[in-house]
Amino acid sequence: MTEACVFVGPTRLKKIPDRVDICAPAMLGSVFRAVQEGYKVICLIDGYFGNTPSVWHKEILFALKCGVTVCGASSIGALRAAELHTFGMVGFGWVYRAFRRGILRDDDEVCVLHAVSELNFEPLSEAMVNIRYSLKMMRNRGLISRHSEARIASCLKEHHFSKRGLPAVRSAFEREFGTQGADKFELFERNKMDIKALDAELMLNAVSSSPVASKNDGWEFPMTNHWLQQFVAQDADIPPIYRWHPTCVSTD
Repeated sequence: MTEACVFVGPTRLKKIPDRVDICAPAMLGSVFRAVQEGYKVICLIDGYFGNTPSVWHKEILFALKCGVTVCGASSIGALRAAELHTFGMVGFGWVYRAFRRGILRDDDEVCVLHAVSELNFEPLSEAMVNIRYSLKMMRNRGLISRHSEARIASCLKEHHFSKRGLPAVRSAFEREFGTQGADKFELFERNKMDIKALDAELMLNAVSSSPVASKNDGWEFPMTNHWLQQFVAQDADIPPIYRWHPTCVSTD
């Protein structure tokens, strides 16, 4: 049996790692199911928000206490790793560090609208963290000022995450730079970076190249009534893990 699984969807992977099962974005119960199925390494990248219940912190704690290595990056994986690093979840990448240090705080920073599984969970909006990182790179290269970077980011932050498409980004540049907005937006498009994908690649390379162990000592896992009712008593209601095979994962 494959010992590692990766929960991923709209975050684009450059390549499919060897000896790893690719699973659809995690939802409530997905990590619990992965433990039941015998995975020894669980990599969390993407997960559902909103209408579908999100992967629960306590099922990650359950996995850690069962001796499973749980890693996170990029999206909800970065969020959960920042929240649970003291319990042994291992985080990777720029997004994870930004959440852990409190530079980023809101879930909507990593949320995107995406297509259904039959369309490879194709992202239909721009992640705020990708926008922020791309603006930061533009400022570092002297293409925009720090003040413009902050104003454009603030403008786009006002949008619901599902409305942060490239038209909204272009509008923010035109609002900031007036008649030069279109040219600045073209620079953005040429220089934009997918930090979520880069963070995912960093994590998967680390996991595939050398053992990554979670530290789960010094705390107990409480078998509360909520846990027993949510997972143990309702085991039959927890959906199975959906494995999928991306047909195109290149970000080039």
